Amino acid sequence: MKRSIRLSLATLVVVMAACAVPVSSPPAAPAGLPDGQRWLRHLNEELLPFWTSEAALGDPLGNFPSVRCNDGGRVDWANPCPEVGRNPWLMMNRNYVVAMSRQTYGYGVAFHLTGDPRYLRYAKAGVDYLRRNAFDRQTGSAFAYRDNETGAWGPEPAYRNPQELAYALLGVGFYYYLTRDPEVLPDILKAKDYIFKRYYNPKLNALQWMLESTGDAQATDKRLTAQLDQLNAYMVLLTPLLPEPQRTEWKQDMARLARILIDEFYSPEDNLFFLRVNAPEEKSSRVAETDFGHTIKAFWMIRFVGQITGQPDLVEFAEANGARVLERAFLADTGSWASYVRKGGALNPDKEWWIYAELNQFAATMALKDPAYARYLPPATDYYFTHFVDHAHGEVWTALDARTNRPPVDAMPKAWPWKSAYHSFEHALVGYIAAQQLYGAPVVLYYAFDQTPDSTTIHPYFFRARAFRLDVRVEDGLAIYRVEFSGVR
Repeated sequence: MKRSIRLSLATLVVVMAACAVPVSSPPAAPAGLPDGQRWLRHLNEELLPFWTSEAALGDPLGNFPSVRCNDGGRVDWANPCPEVGRNPWLMMNRNYVVAMSRQTYGYGVAFHLTGDPRYLRYAKAGVDYLRRNAFDRQTGSAFAYRDNETGAWGPEPAYRNPQELAYALLGVGFYYYLTRDPEVLPDILKAKDYIFKRYYNPKLNALQWMLESTGDAQATDKRLTAQLDQLNAYMVLLTPLLPEPQRTEWKQDMARLARILIDEFYSPEDNLFFLRVNAPEEKSSRVAETDFGHTIKAFWMIRFVGQITGQPDLVEFAEANGARVLERAFLADTGSWASYVRKGGALNPDKEWWIYAELNQFAATMALKDPAYARYLPPATDYYFTHFVDHAHGEVWTALDARTNRPPVDAMPKAWPWKSAYHSFEHALVGYIAAQQLYGAPVVLYYAFDQTPDSTTIHPYFFRARAFRLDVRVEDGLAIYRVEFSGVR
């Protein structure tokens, strides 16, 4: 009871301080835009059933399986479902850290949008399992997988890459954002320091791919995802929350990464980012294929980095050029997004779930500033809800054939090492935030702070708000903060 009273007094201070800020009128919602309740229904009825079954939660709880069948069931490794059995590398029977971390993130988003403590317990179980098992205490690095036949974790430190290391921090980082649990922050800081100290190569002006070469890849490969996924997996979300001196250090590193993305991977001629640039000519659609997903995600992250670090040229660069990508990628005849730019510049109209989500998220973000960009959202979101969602078993398909609007016959399953809950749940979170703001309704999100933090560090995901109201309840010993944001931008 004493704790509840202290929390209530802290709440009163936050509400009074925050609500003193004037709030401008919200942008207008376009006709047909799904509202926030539709996004919550998508979360609760179309996504979560796939992730809350016994088969999804793992044994023990938190040891989330990386591969499941399309009906949500476990894989029978002796007689696998076709969507798993036809992919030999999925038959290696491993649990991948990227997948476990992404599923942990998904439960965090579910709590963030609903306030249901069950989902926070699932997220905490994922965090605990990762911290106990996947974090390499000897190096500060993280493993990439566990062999379920032998129980061994791998690979050796020399063969780990910064992209997978970044995603090891995704679920833990989102949990810290929700709770500010002081026990997990040292692991995040140590892992981030390891990545930047061991992988940054000044000769490349980039984070290199591995510490030693293998027969399949050179250590000094210069890959977009080694840089970009530091930003979207944990840095953009966590930097504004950190104490000093880490906040300033991370701001500097984020700005450096943003400049690396532009200098090393961006083609002004194509207005695209390219995935692997080991020679200047590889940064061209005449030579290489690239996708709209990594390109629009790069613009999205650069925009937020510019806002957080106070560099308006980055914001202007991202918004102006990202808008051009939206115009190019949108297929007006079907009201949907294309996925790829083929070598030579032609569009591939087939769909991939994460690319589709990233394009929607950037359009929604731009609409918060200029309602004209919301024009993409009603048709594109209707296509997503109609065709991507598996209405029988939940979650969304990995890919769709543009000719049939159905998964191709050789499609990957709905749960595999690089397709866990991350993109579909982030899409729901951003869709909800944008819809509420565009309709002039408060953005309601839930947190479970260890103690009430500085009000200037309470944000709605990657966004900022001009005002908010905070209330708190104690349920089963857990302080659950309900925050109403307005003026989201």
